[in-house]
Amino acid sequence: MRFMVFLRSPKPLAARHTDALERAGVLLDAGDLVPHACGVSGYWLIDVRTREEAVERVKRIPLPACVVEIRQVAVV
Repeated sequence: MRFMVFLRSPKPLAARHTDALERAGVLLDAGDLVPHACGVSGYWLIDVRTREEAVERVKRIPLPACVVEIRQVAVV
């Protein structure tokens, strides 16, 4: 299952903090958004087995002063 992880932060940080996701082999893409759309500074696209796994993996990453939104990507 693929999930988009949106990061709301006062400064771009999506390209950072991806080492753990890369090592686990679940990171498909990451980037910062310019300009910040609706306060969203960046995203990660990850491929994991369940939503719970997505949440657990993101929880392990230190994201100070950041709001995180995890949404499943629809399969078409």
